Amino acid sequence: MSQAKVLSLRVSSLLALILIPLFATVPAFGQVLTERFEIPYRFVVGTRSLPAGGYTFSVDKSGLLFVKSDKGEEVHGNIITRIVGPAQLLRHGSLIFYTSEAGRVLSEVWLPGVDGLLLKSVPNDHVRDTLLASDLSPTHAVSGKKAYSLTCGNCHGQDGKGDVSADKFFNTTIPRLSSAEVQAKSDAELKEIIRKGTSTMPPVEVDESGFRHNLPSQDVDAVIAYVRTLK
Repeated sequence: MSQAKVLSLRVSSLLALILIPLFATVPAFGQVLTERFEIPYRFVVGTRSLPAGGYTFSVDKSGLLFVKSDKGEEVHGNIITRIVGPAQLLRHGSLIFYTSEAGRVLSEVWLPGVDGLLLKSVPNDHVRDTLLASDLSPTHAVSGKKAYSLTCGNCHGQDGKGDVSADKFFNTTIPRLSSAEVQAKSDAELKEIIRKGTSTMPPVEVDESGFRHNLPSQDVDAVIAYVRTLK
């Protein structure tokens, strides 16, 4: 076989390795995909400021995003790029906002069966706010045990009794959540630690394919309830 043919085959094989995973992550828009969210605050989509209320988010066959209010008003979201994912905790649908002078700005949209849609990049010094579709649907609810397992359990141990390998990695003894000391803390104290972190622990976050977001409020409460069962 000539050197040119060998080179051609290598290039073709390389392209196949690149393109197959790429196309595998792109959903087939054979139907319109929708998810409804009850948004409790005014928010911005593109240049439009929308009031709090119920909204249906749709991705049509061509991949365009539509945001339609329960009252029938519809706006389009300009998609910058797709984000491969999402993380297990958010796979049933989630919206990511960040707070700016203009209010809460819609940054990412995640719909079941669709890669994430990035509308606005979040500045590093801005606070992210996550809204899950599970707020609305009992069938989408994430248990406290599941939320704990996907976040806190990685360092504190799935049973709350710690993880020696995590202690070694961080070169410290990570608090045992089953201990009397931790269990003596109030729910408000635990919530403060989860939301804001401590001097030795960052805030609890959800890793969404490299995009990190604070654990949603309803899941913070669920995690605390589960931690109480570990004593």
